[in-house]
Amino acid sequence: MQIEIKTKTFKEKFIYVDFSENKKATKLAVFMSGFSGSLDMSLLKSASEYFFQKGFSTARVGFCNDSSEEKRKNALETKDLSLSTYTTELKNIIEHLGKKYSEIVLVGHSFGAIISILFLERYRGYLKHTKLILWDPSLLPWKKEWMEGDFTFDKERRIYSEKNSKTEINEYFYMELMQTNSSAILASLNTNACIIAAENSADKDAENYYSKISDKISSKLFIIKKTSHLFEGRKVQKELLEETINFL
Repeated sequence: MQIEIKTKTFKEKFIYVDFSENKKATKLAVFMSGFSGSLDMSLLKSASEYFFQKGFSTARVGFCNDSSEEKRKNALETKDLSLSTYTTELKNIIEHLGKKYSEIVLVGHSFGAIISILFLERYRGYLKHTKLILWDPSLLPWKKEWMEGDFTFDKERRIYSEKNSKTEINEYFYMELMQTNSSAILASLNTNACIIAAENSADKDAENYYSKISDKISSKLFIIKKTSHLFEGRKVQKELLEETINFL
């Protein structure tokens, strides 16, 4: 069931969430993908169905309109976002959906992993009853030369536009992406995590994150071979999901 949740950061705008409620569930799994947190990513659809069958309630989050999707009415745009916006709205979603659940499972794929980490840094009260799952995670900071190569700046609008897509971001967010150290933040949380990466994709970033975790006995680092950033294929996704559930 797709629901609208009014945003905390902008008037008259909404976050869209695909929510599947398991009446008997005591745990809520929240799935987030890259920049825009696409609702329609096939990996997250499959994962949501799998977790639901395992007894979880599930929520797939769409933080804003994605360039590859049909535009959702009054949704945030990528140019509205900042790291603070992501974490504020994730808290907003969890408060809206998660009051009855004893445990929250944050499943962040790609940039969604960064959102999960920063959320737990900002709202440390959630640490005690939240499980952290990072799938082929992105790592900040992004190098200045990469950003300058990928984005062009519109001086009149004060907006950066990605050259190979329609993604637009504001100046503040652009600077945040080069100044935030997400692995250092994970280290500061003093928590465990399940980190699963694709070989020759984000495996080095995954290893970086894992090296910063103090509780390695209760954590997990797993690299899936012969796959891609999106963990495509039934066999690969089965391995990904089984390894994740085994951690939980």
